[in-house]
Amino acid sequence: MWNIIGHEWAIEQLQTSISNATDAHAYLISGMAGIGKALVALRFAQALNCEQATGAPCLSCRTCRRIERGNHPDLRIAGMASQAAGLKADEAARQKELKIGTVREWQRDLTLRPYEARRRIFILHDAERLNEEASNAMLKTLEEPPPYVTLILVANSTELLPTIVSRCRVLRLRPLPRRQVAAALEARGVTKDDAAMLAAWSGGRIGWAFQLVEQPDAVARRDEQLDTLLNLQGSSLSAGMRWAEQRAKEYRSGEQETVFAWLELWQGWWRDMLLTAAGCPEGIVNTDRRDQLAQLAKGQSLAQIHAMATRIGQAAQHLRENGNPQLVLEHVVLQVPR
Repeated sequence: MWNIIGHEWAIEQLQTSISNATDAHAYLISGMAGIGKALVALRFAQALNCEQATGAPCLSCRTCRRIERGNHPDLRIAGMASQAAGLKADEAARQKELKIGTVREWQRDLTLRPYEARRRIFILHDAERLNEEASNAMLKTLEEPPPYVTLILVANSTELLPTIVSRCRVLRLRPLPRRQVAAALEARGVTKDDAAMLAAWSGGRIGWAFQLVEQPDAVARRDEQLDTLLNLQGSSLSAGMRWAEQRAKEYRSGEQETVFAWLELWQGWWRDMLLTAAGCPEGIVNTDRRDQLAQLAKGQSLAQIHAMATRIGQAAQHLRENGNPQLVLEHVVLQVPR
């Protein structure tokens, strides 16, 4: 009983490998943030050590319950959150990459045999943030792991050292169908209309959708952010430059994911404009703003809309490639059709 919504193909693959004793020593579970990677990794850890030994986690035995709580002696979970634990708030905010110290803690634990379970499980979140030194140390760990260890790397992308990826069995989780996310939200008590809207917003990220339900303020905040972005078209250039400056400050202070979320929201809007202008409104994400999309799409050509969506995507890529955040964001603002 995996108790996971969607990702049936991944679950079947993992369960079959356990049942047939063909599970690998290392896995890389990748996919967009909020798509369910962490839960798949945790359930896999439970399945490997479940006392029922059926290839699936029972979720009720002592081992499954302790792994669920994160306090099993044969489970180690690390990532950006654990690396920042114990640091002062400003120091924690400046953490941008996984450092070699985090990997070395793993390596020290790897020498220990299981205390009570069949296997020792090591889960590393944010693996795409391994710096060069940490990546090389991780590579050595993957080359010669003890036979009683399973390593699970969790990453938002597969942009790791190719040699690391090649030593892992890779599961690239895909977005869930919109109807499946909506049904899961309705099962949690969300109204049909709200579930349809949130499912569209989620882009198939079931965890992201559930988080939005638990944080009602986030819906209002998203609306405010979208209004701010749309106002850039009608505001002065100086107002746009101030927006770029604010986002650049956030990026430099360690809030990179916040800035990427702004760009994702903005690019999503222009993608919706493109679909609307092309006569394919059934695929839009901002379903609550159909009329506004239709009105704004009338004033621009498909080429203009496509070019703007592309520029925003390029800006996100330039930031990931260590471009100057203020210059990158200012350049996008300068391209906004007015």
